[in-house]
Amino acid sequence: MNIAKLCPREDLGFCNCYVVGDEGSPCFVVDPGYNGNDFLHRYIEKHHQGKCLGFLLTHAHYDHIFGLVDYPGVKDIPVFINAVEAEKLSDPRLNLSGRHGVPVIELTDLSVYAFEDEDQIKLGDTVIEVIETPFHTSGSSCFYLNKDNVCFSGDTLFHLSIGRSDLPTGSPRTIESSLNKLKKKLNGETKIHPGHGPSSKFSDELSMNPFLSLQTR
Repeated sequence: MNIAKLCPREDLGFCNCYVVGDEGSPCFVVDPGYNGNDFLHRYIEKHHQGKCLGFLLTHAHYDHIFGLVDYPGVKDIPVFINAVEAEKLSDPRLNLSGRHGVPVIELTDLSVYAFEDEDQIKLGDTVIEVIETPFHTSGSSCFYLNKDNVCFSGDTLFHLSIGRSDLPTGSPRTIESSLNKLKKKLNGETKIHPGHGPSSKFSDELSMNPFLSLQTR
């Protein structure tokens, strides 16, 4: 399976966006942060015949959802998000939009499919397991593709770091329990694709990421 990492406006803080699917076949998108000048849409038109099976959101901060605002036909494409996170899509205070030059984002007319911890989402032939990891936001989640041994970790786990927990609905007290869930689910060979920064292997994070050296309680 091909995983394309797109981050056209990383200079403005937008997230890594991942387009997942074989060349010429339908795809799905993890965290559509940016679609300026139809960048994301044009990529999918070129490489996947314009066929997007769904958008998976690790959480609802503006830099992970802004690409939905003007994506053509978005109302007809399923948007998957944690049930406790969904309200943030239409609440600028919670999705952090409307400041620092970012337009107000109020996404209200979407085909939202709310998931919970350990749910499985099937898109085409791919099964995606939800790992709920709240602390960056109340509904932050990771997506694990067992067959491909790949984890999209959003702003939960970065290379040698983790996401912050001091923003609205963040929770420092749940950092350790959330990271321990990843320790129990993933293996050393799991490829980690984070919301920002470079990808890595989980074994490297276990050995070098100071936040993963916390002892499981």
